[in-house]
Amino acid sequence: MGFFETVGRRVEKFKQTAMEAADETAAYRCQSCDARFDADADQCPECGSAEITPTKAGE
Repeated sequence: MGFFETVGRRVEKFKQTAMEAADETAAYRCQSCDARFDADADQCPECGSAEITPTKAGE
């Protein structure tokens, strides 16, 4: 395996870990698509649904 393949795999693993951590601490959740995010919004940034609820982490 080449250097760039190794680095690419490590970067991808880091991104996945960071995204999972962000989801766990997100303040809001879309009930339609289960997207999680920190900004208080009228619509979900992923699917556009208006079914936004605070998560327990954000309460």
